[in-house]
Amino acid sequence: MQRKIRAQKLGIEFKRVASFNLPGNLIVQGNRQQVNLPEEKGMDGEFIEVLLDDCYGVEQLSESLMKVLDIGANVGLFPIAARNRFPQAVIHAYEANPNLEIYLKHQSEIANFTYFMEAVGAEDGRVVLDIREVSGKTRSRVSENGDVPMVSLKRAIDRIGGSVDLAKVDCEGAEWLLFEDRDSWQLVQNLSLEYHLWSGHTHVETRQVIENLGFRVTKQTPIDKWYGSILASRTPNPK
Repeated sequence: MQRKIRAQKLGIEFKRVASFNLPGNLIVQGNRQQVNLPEEKGMDGEFIEVLLDDCYGVEQLSESLMKVLDIGANVGLFPIAARNRFPQAVIHAYEANPNLEIYLKHQSEIANFTYFMEAVGAEDGRVVLDIREVSGKTRSRVSENGDVPMVSLKRAIDRIGGSVDLAKVDCEGAEWLLFEDRDSWQLVQNLSLEYHLWSGHTHVETRQVIENLGFRVTKQTPIDKWYGSILASRTPNPK
């Protein structure tokens, strides 16, 4: 039912997953806009998760949020969700995969956000990408020989004005680098995280790390042994 309601608000129809096709246009900030999405494997599922299931929890947060940071923007679906929820916000989106710029550029024009074709890490540097067939599964590795620039979390926060109301982080394992910068996380009020456990981490450990950064975890969803999601906030009540 919720999927149908959210689809209606976006000006599209949703009956069931099996018959769902990626739409060519959506309602963004009250206006119908063309979207540019790749017809790659899994993109329809990604669309459903981000825009019809609200997997990053934007509906639970106040519409008055003013600064939104997206680390791992992919083709720009989350910034569309964020723009519809937070109409006044400044939104900065980071994506390391240069192949996705054509889509991000288009979405940035209809949803009014700024994008950076950069990775985000604990410090400035460079990364090598392992680009997968499904763009959302692309991973990065820090290397001084990398051809993709990486900016520090601190620099990303400075660029948006020195503090962040919501950080959405989904960067295929690179989040563990970001957690090393404890000081910068103190400038973030709300966190929506998809975390990854490939390097031997656990669901319990991930929650502890987020709590040690000073957040209160409002929801943790272990999805399987490899990844899960966390919504967390510094405020007593994220609503």
